[in-house]
Amino acid sequence: MSDFNEEESSGRRKFIRVTTIGISAACGIFPLAAGIPALLDPVKKNSGESAKVPWSKVAPFASLPEDGSPAKFEVVQETVVDAWTTYKDIPVGAVYLTRKQDEVIAFNLKCPHLGCAIDFRKQTNDYFCPCHNSSFALDGSVTTENSPSPRPMDTMETKVEKGQVWIRFQQFRPNIEEKIPLS
Repeated sequence: MSDFNEEESSGRRKFIRVTTIGISAACGIFPLAAGIPALLDPVKKNSGESAKVPWSKVAPFASLPEDGSPAKFEVVQETVVDAWTTYKDIPVGAVYLTRKQDEVIAFNLKCPHLGCAIDFRKQTNDYFCPCHNSSFALDGSVTTENSPSPRPMDTMETKVEKGQVWIRFQQFRPNIEEKIPLS
């Protein structure tokens, strides 16, 4: 009878060992499996290519002041794809457009320091960020001594077609010297 108890006890130990190893392995796999979607998530993919940034129609060219003073416009993208959903006519930001003869310059409305909204001050003929008192010239360059802004105002690619101003609107990483697009 003692042989039977030893066999039964040995079988129990083996079962408990195998079960414990199996449960431990399963518990270890779940955290690893949870990280897989983060690697495959299309929202996090960043191509960095300007060819993938869509053109957005912003305003009629004739609506820009001929004297070169900046005009503020909202940017609405016809189609925005966010992971698996497609949205239509979504406001994505705002820009200042400046006309110089037949050319258009577009400045992102967000300050390169921390992303506050930049104002155009007509009385001093410059751009001003009220968050940290940075000022920028009409060409976008920093004019404030010891400015917290690490770079000039962010420009975007523009074109004029059939009397309409188009831009490739992008947001850029704040508070760094390099102009790096956000995905």
